[in-house]
Amino acid sequence: MPHNTITQAVVLSIKPAGENNSSVCFLTQTEGIVYATMYGGPKSRLRSLVSTWNAGTAYLSESQQGKSLKISDFDVTKYHLSFRESLYKTCAASLAAELAIKTKCAGSPSKCWTLVNGFIDGLEHCTDDEQCMAGLIRFLWRFLDILGICPDASCCQQCGSEFLTGKIEADGVSYIPDGAVFYPSENSFICSKCTAEKQPFYLKAEAIRYLSAVSMLTPSESRQLPLSKESAYQIKQIVFFLSENACGTKLKSIETGMGIL
Repeated sequence: MPHNTITQAVVLSIKPAGENNSSVCFLTQTEGIVYATMYGGPKSRLRSLVSTWNAGTAYLSESQQGKSLKISDFDVTKYHLSFRESLYKTCAASLAAELAIKTKCAGSPSKCWTLVNGFIDGLEHCTDDEQCMAGLIRFLWRFLDILGICPDASCCQQCGSEFLTGKIEADGVSYIPDGAVFYPSENSFICSKCTAEKQPFYLKAEAIRYLSAVSMLTPSESRQLPLSKESAYQIKQIVFFLSENACGTKLKSIETGMGIL
């Protein structure tokens, strides 16, 4: 990183670093995950600006020792105030942040920035936990795609039957009537006609078509699809499993958010 950097960034975490300083973790548009020190006591102007989930332009420079970065200024453009009133939004954003950090931005800082920043912005507009959950599912599914480990949800990997056979029209979306089973060992979906097994990861028809839509349709189109609580729960088990598998460890955000996410 150059001696002085100006980049778009969102604050992912803040931890104490000494009596009056803090270590700040940013997700940046140009550098990926960056750690920088925020100097100053409680009355410092930066303290009111550098707050978790705030986004804007970060001005970073080398410290006097030249071994670390310090925050010179932070021009906030988005505050995400609704996160303070929603435990679900906070937990969902924390999961996105942990995933970005542990996968090192999925190897693509620019794509990770677009997806994570867009997800956090989208959470701000959600009005209930059901909308947040659907948004989290779509985010995790697309993040798995950036990682290159997202299973193909377009069709049965045995018979080739498509799970989603048409785009959204006034009369809805056509899809095969039965559900599908996800096989972790093969990282693939098999339709109910090809297997009678429904464990450990079974998806009803609504659930598998939802994943197929997220992969095949535009974001605006996929957002229009209904998602019941039962389908959301089924999908959540798979995307949580794949996310932890990608990181090679349990995710603290999922463990601490148990019963919320």
